[in-house]
Amino acid sequence: MKLAEMELERDTEEQRMSQDNCIFLARTGSQMYGTNTINSDDDFTGIYIASPDYSYGLKKCEMVEYRTNKVNSNKRNSVGDVDVNLYSLYKYVTLALNNNPNILELLYVPDNCILQTSKYYNMLRDNRQLFLSKKVYQSFRGYAHSQRSRVMRSGNNLGRKELIKEHLFDTKMMSHNIRLYLECMQLLNEGTITLPLPERKMVVQIKRGEWKLEEVLKKSDELSDSCTRLYENTRLPDTPDFEGVNKLLMNIQEEYWGITDKNKRKKILGIW
Repeated sequence: MKLAEMELERDTEEQRMSQDNCIFLARTGSQMYGTNTINSDDDFTGIYIASPDYSYGLKKCEMVEYRTNKVNSNKRNSVGDVDVNLYSLYKYVTLALNNNPNILELLYVPDNCILQTSKYYNMLRDNRQLFLSKKVYQSFRGYAHSQRSRVMRSGNNLGRKELIKEHLFDTKMMSHNIRLYLECMQLLNEGTITLPLPERKMVVQIKRGEWKLEEVLKKSDELSDSCTRLYENTRLPDTPDFEGVNKLLMNIQEEYWGITDKNKRKKILGIW
């Protein structure tokens, strides 16, 4: 399924731009991790290249969202619901430089989850090592810790009430906690992420409530400690290659818009 086949709203300039200039679209979330169940919703994430007046002018649009279950509905997503998040290339790159988990994962999407691609996405993917740094430790571990913290404070209604009622804790949040630690470990140790997850069977078991909270917390502690040990010996650089990423970003945008020489750039930007 390509973006054009989803029949998304095209009411605004930003919506039309994000769809027409989409360079990548993938099925993400549990489908990508291999941890989906019969109750899983559909998550799609993509990247678009902003028009020149948004890239070089005053107009700004970092992200366009589409949801079948509206944010103000006060209902959780369920099977049949669809979320589509489209990031501008600039926004995507800035988040990837911070090693944001949901963003960085898009550079390792398995082929069967890629719905729409281009040579511009391949340029990102072929240079994904430029984005990696020791920041993965703080970022992935930080997100994992936040999931656990919310579970431990579930008495304040921070969690999925139906899961808390059935299993006494939000099993989905703790499955994310474990998944993030596993991804962090592989990045620190091997500089890559394997998707779908090799340990997806364990993650699904936790998600289904087949593990007791005490068992999951013990596993979480073990993985957290492993991340710390790997961090101390990782070969990842202290910081991403900002210069390399900057050149990559410029090359992709200028090649996409055909403005690789100064005259074309002036013509497109209307500054003859």
